[in-house]
Amino acid sequence: MDLSKQATLSTPLDGGAVSSPSSRTSGTETPEPFFSPSPTDDLEPALNEHRAVGGTASIVGAVPLVDDKDGNNEAAPSELHEPKATSLVRADFDLHESAGQHNPTKPGGAKEASPSRPAPNRKKWWLAGLGAVGGVVLIVVVLSVVLGNDPPSDPITGLYADFSTGVSLVTEYHVDCRVRNRLAQTTIKLEVANALNCSSIHSLSLQLPLNTRIASLETNADEGECTTVGRVQHLEQARETFLESASQGLPGAYVEARASSTRTIQVSIPPFGKTRVTLVVEQLLQQRLGEVEFELPLAPNEDVDDIKFDLSVLDTDGEPVLFELDLNVPGVYVTDENATQVLDPISLSVPDARQYKIPKVLSGKFKPSAIEESGYLYTDGRCFEHYFRPATVDSMRRNLVFLIDTSNSMRWHDKLAAAKIALAQFVDTLRPDETFTIQAFGSKGTEDLWGSAYGTDEEKSEAKKFIGNLSAGGWETNLHEAFLEALLRAKHDVENSDDDVVTILVTLSDAYATRGVTNRRKIAKHIFDLNSDSSVKIFNMGFRDSADMQLLDAIALMNGGLSSPIVQGRDFSDQIGNFLQSELGEILLSDVSLSYETISGARVYGETQSKLPVLADGYEVVTRGLIESDESFEHQLEALTQAYTTNGIMDWKVSAAPTVDESASSSLCFQSYASDRITQLMRLHEAADFIGDDLTKNFVILKNDCKSEKFRDCVKQEALDLAIEANLVVKGLTAMVTVDEKKCATPDEDAEICVDGMSPDGVTFRPSYSDQSGEEADLEYHNDAAAESAPMAPYSSDSPRSTYYYSASWRLQSYTALALAAIVSSFLLMHI
Repeated sequence: MDLSKQATLSTPLDGGAVSSPSSRTSGTETPEPFFSPSPTDDLEPALNEHRAVGGTASIVGAVPLVDDKDGNNEAAPSELHEPKATSLVRADFDLHESAGQHNPTKPGGAKEASPSRPAPNRKKWWLAGLGAVGGVVLIVVVLSVVLGNDPPSDPITGLYADFSTGVSLVTEYHVDCRVRNRLAQTTIKLEVANALNCSSIHSLSLQLPLNTRIASLETNADEGECTTVGRVQHLEQARETFLESASQGLPGAYVEARASSTRTIQVSIPPFGKTRVTLVVEQLLQQRLGEVEFELPLAPNEDVDDIKFDLSVLDTDGEPVLFELDLNVPGVYVTDENATQVLDPISLSVPDARQYKIPKVLSGKFKPSAIEESGYLYTDGRCFEHYFRPATVDSMRRNLVFLIDTSNSMRWHDKLAAAKIALAQFVDTLRPDETFTIQAFGSKGTEDLWGSAYGTDEEKSEAKKFIGNLSAGGWETNLHEAFLEALLRAKHDVENSDDDVVTILVTLSDAYATRGVTNRRKIAKHIFDLNSDSSVKIFNMGFRDSADMQLLDAIALMNGGLSSPIVQGRDFSDQIGNFLQSELGEILLSDVSLSYETISGARVYGETQSKLPVLADGYEVVTRGLIESDESFEHQLEALTQAYTTNGIMDWKVSAAPTVDESASSSLCFQSYASDRITQLMRLHEAADFIGDDLTKNFVILKNDCKSEKFRDCVKQEALDLAIEANLVVKGLTAMVTVDEKKCATPDEDAEICVDGMSPDGVTFRPSYSDQSGEEADLEYHNDAAAESAPMAPYSSDSPRSTYYYSASWRLQSYTALALAAIVSSFLLMHI
């Protein structure tokens, strides 16, 4: 018999049955570890001698057999978990009788005399393990000393433009906000000081509101005599321009869009010098629910010592207007409960800002004066802006189908609880002559269903009970089936509704499609094919951190609706409720179309929107576009708005002559247009992955004829050209960098960029960004299925300019990982 197998068996002398270890019941007591004897050990003489006296030869770890009343050899049940060893085998292992023993006793019985095998000596293993760990730690320390500050042989690749070098500090931070009509302009002035005799790079980021653009950027050194101005360049070119300036010891700044609401600012500071930066950001505002809301960047995403803040709000006529401000910081500013609205400008100075929790973004709102019923139109002969909001139209009836995600991820951060609150509140606003349906989906397209029913008090009460009982469960999401089933229900309602009823499908989602049809292109196409007549307007909401916002936006775009992300850091129920009320509250118009023409026949092109699915009460339509002008300023512009109402189709007309204005208003109109147009074009560029080039052509008219095989390439190129012309920073396309156009700064050829807080001692070590093209970045972005809130795609490390900065933090991370790996390995060795 193979002795290695023999160690698990008990050999009866009389040929009785053998008890297999696998047939034992597992217990709470773990047998002592056993080390099998070598096959060369001679155990047979001892075993034979033991058999001669009628004993049972037990191998270590086996259960002794006893005779039952029928004469069979069986293990006693109470001993099934009692590992024992005999003195015979102890001799073969050279184990002394004085060694510690493990000899469990039966309940109520006396201790058995037979000794058991002693436990292994773990003290030696612990000492060996500790010695190994100590050796690894010693090696890490020696490597740290030997390597010192020398740069690595292999470059380190950075992902984003957010690295800092050297030691620097933001010593001043001043925010000046001015809200004028439909524009919020914020000027941020900061001063950054360098503590070292090398060129430092300081990085900080700003949390900006949506629809915010970088309008201008300037820098100057501490002398203040030489000012560099910001210029928008292609992403890679702007990065190289900034690093070239920093490597020459010159002051400079670089701004890049990391996401739709995040801007990264890098500032280069001369040796022992200061750099003053002036950054101007602008937010386009729009009226919703009769109010204009604004958001202002108050503090950067890092602690600063000193913050100054000024705010003034003016109406269309240039006069101060009452406004509300969401700012409550004890010790700094607390809103008066008896006076929620403020008329006078606000001015704050917080020299000890680190002691307070200063909000990154400040929110406020005001009620603007009313505009004409036919709208307001402005043009400077090149650019135009059209504002439209009817006030004397009766509300249309609504038929609403709510499609609510109840997959398990809706449990996180109380997303479903917030959705239930907002939905129940919105249900209360329905009129008795309006109908609604609630469909919950998860792994199935329909997990629960309520309705369809009229908005009577009784039905609304039952619906709110149904909403309150919704619960999240299941780890898969069948978006495809959910959309199509909800769309079938909505289209059935359309067939049985009057002409003055607007049917709207409202979706709230928290996940990607993981069950059923998961191909995003197929999902979008199937929905579009079923709703090809656009009889159902589709409005989508998604939690930006987890939902497939690209798909939701494409579906809304293809089906005459809108989409909106729900972001972290703000009350979920408020965001959901505000979207429902502002977009789908009292519906005044449906199937809105806007058209523009000049009396002289000059071409009007590039409109930011020409169709709108519905228009709710309190909502303001804003359309911007360009006029092909010969600079004569003689093109009177006419705007025509047409829409369905409760009384049938209605028209509204308004005209305007060009306003010759060579001041900031003219360039402001063009920049506002460019910002809106680029947003529209990039949205279409992303949606082209789902709807294809042929269908994309139906949603936009480009400035020039497309000569590329892919229409989406022409869409992106027009966005890039417009960003360069209007000097706008666009995520993934452009960045703004300061340029010394007057050549007033004196480069320091001996300057070096700080590494590890000190000069690299004559070894020029220049950090850099990577060289991945924007197209490749976009491709990775789409393949990653990233939502808008997702960070920009990583840059490639294949470029010769892909070296990143090398710092003590890198070494600390590397050595810590190495030490942890060694410790884990040592513990594993101790237990082998």
